[in-house]
Amino acid sequence: MASRTAQKRSRPKGNADERGTTPSTLAADLKLLEQFRWFRMALSERICGQSATTDEKTLLTLRQEPTLQLAEFLYLLDCQNIRDAEQVDRMAELHNAYVVDVTKDQAKMDRLGLNKNRLLDAIFTSDTRPRLLQNWREEPGAIDQSNLARFLGVVMSAETCRKVVMACANAGFLQRKKTPYGTYLVRSNGTLERIFGTTLHDARMKVP
Repeated sequence: MASRTAQKRSRPKGNADERGTTPSTLAADLKLLEQFRWFRMALSERICGQSATTDEKTLLTLRQEPTLQLAEFLYLLDCQNIRDAEQVDRMAELHNAYVVDVTKDQAKMDRLGLNKNRLLDAIFTSDTRPRLLQNWREEPGAIDQSNLARFLGVVMSAETCRKVVMACANAGFLQRKKTPYGTYLVRSNGTLERIFGTTLHDARMKVP
C-alpha cells in the first residue's frame, strides 16, 4: 500500500489522474470555465449598460438569470431565422413534444425543480396555439406575453417571465402593448439579440 501511494505521488506531470485529466487538459478546462464566467458577467453588464433607464429595480431584474435566458431565446429565434408563422408553429410543436417528454420523467422534473402542473401550463393547446400564429402573422415577431411564458416555462415561471418582460420594456428592449382582448403583445427591437450574439462571439474569440 505504501509503495502504491509513493507511485501516485511520483506520477509524472504529464500523466492523467483517475479522471483522465492531465495538467494540460485541466488548464484548458479552467480556461473554459473562466470564459463561461466572463460571458455571463459581460452579458449582464452590457444589457444593463444599454438600458434606457437607470431605475435600480429594473437594473436588478436585468442582472438576473431569467433576463439572460430571455435574451438567449430571442437570439436563437433570430439566428435560426424564425421568420414566418409556419416556422413558429413547428417550434411550438417541438416545444410541446419536449415538455410532454419531461412530464414523463419524474427524476428529470425533480432535477429541474419542476412540477407537472407548471409543465402542463407550458403546453400550447388548441386554444392558445392559434392565437400564437395569428399574432405572428399580423405582426411578425410579436408574441403574446402568456405564450412567451409557455416557451420559457421550463426555465422560469409565468410570473417571473412577466417581471422580466416588464423590466426589458422599461429598459427599452421590448415593446409591450395591451390588446383589445386584455392580453399583452411583446416584440423585441433586436437589442437583446444583438448584445447576446456579440458577447457570445467575443467569448468564443477569447478561447485559445
